[in-house]
Amino acid sequence: MVDIDTHCVVDLIASREVEDVAEWLRSYPNIQIVSRDGSVSYKSAIEQAGMDIQQVSDRFHLLKGLTDVAKKFISRLLAVNFMLPTEASHYDGKPTGDYWDKPIKEDSPTAEHNANVEKKMKVVEQVRELRKQGFNKGEIAGRVGIHRTTVAKYLKEDFNPSSLYYNTTTPSKIKPYAKDIKDMLSEGKTFRQISAAIREKGYGGSDSTIRMFATRERKIMKETAGQGVSGEKIERKWLISLLYRPIDEVSSISAEQLDRIIGEYPIIGRVYDAVSGFKQTLFGKKESELDKWLEDTDALEINELCSFANGIKRDIAAVKNAISFDYNNGLAEGSVNKLKVVKRIMYGRNSFELLKGKLLRLELRRKIN
Repeated sequence: MVDIDTHCVVDLIASREVEDVAEWLRSYPNIQIVSRDGSVSYKSAIEQAGMDIQQVSDRFHLLKGLTDVAKKFISRLLAVNFMLPTEASHYDGKPTGDYWDKPIKEDSPTAEHNANVEKKMKVVEQVRELRKQGFNKGEIAGRVGIHRTTVAKYLKEDFNPSSLYYNTTTPSKIKPYAKDIKDMLSEGKTFRQISAAIREKGYGGSDSTIRMFATRERKIMKETAGQGVSGEKIERKWLISLLYRPIDEVSSISAEQLDRIIGEYPIIGRVYDAVSGFKQTLFGKKESELDKWLEDTDALEINELCSFANGIKRDIAAVKNAISFDYNNGLAEGSVNKLKVVKRIMYGRNSFELLKGKLLRLELRRKIN
């Protein structure tokens, strides 16, 4: 605990338990405002203390929380390095030729495919040989290390491991929704969000079909983006750095490149807008703008951002106080560093009471001097 007026450490507590912190706070009935991070434990302890205390969420922790989830989303959407086309002839989501009617694979089996089939057939032959020797399915499953259901499948005369990999045609039920799926993939939508969206439009197939098609579509988009057009390699970390600094302070990427990237991936532009909008709201001294920001963020339907927004809603009063008041955790964070120095001076060989006494005595000496 740090006094906002004297900047001196007032007290330390050895526990983070809600009951202990609440009891500790009651011993300081003059407390009116507390600045804290987003810890649910501290929030509950302050409320449980039964005192009229205004809670202020620390702005640094709020911004860090938002940039962390935005970074997580960008990392999910983009590869570590990806190609940015310099021409407009990149993949447009339209199937090439008779894409819909031909098998997923038309060429000769690849080395990887052959290896998979060969490995599978060795297990199948082992299962069938054990069956000839008189073992039942349960015994075979135990010896080979597979499930009884798999044993039964391998014993069927028409079982063919090649069918697990090739000769799978494009599901016709999903054809009408191909453009919608491609658009949602480029916006960073999850399979669950894509499924919900196309089901509202009438799709009646299975989720596994959506996942299979979307996975293949995403692969085609990536492969086609680097074929037949000139392009330049973009590193994902450049885009992540823009979450923390403006474009003119990031030398690795230009404004023109950023515009083209947002043209390829519009959802990234919306994420940048969300981060920038939250910063402006947090320092703009207008609490009402936070509600609008939460509404706009929910509309993006990005899991990571929605999760952050839900956390804000659960602590809405403290976050709005962070907009209204100038208080923050700066003093407390600095005092933690001071505490660590004192602990290192004693090589960590100290009890909590000794560490507390030494720090408070140093603070008293500083206050007197």
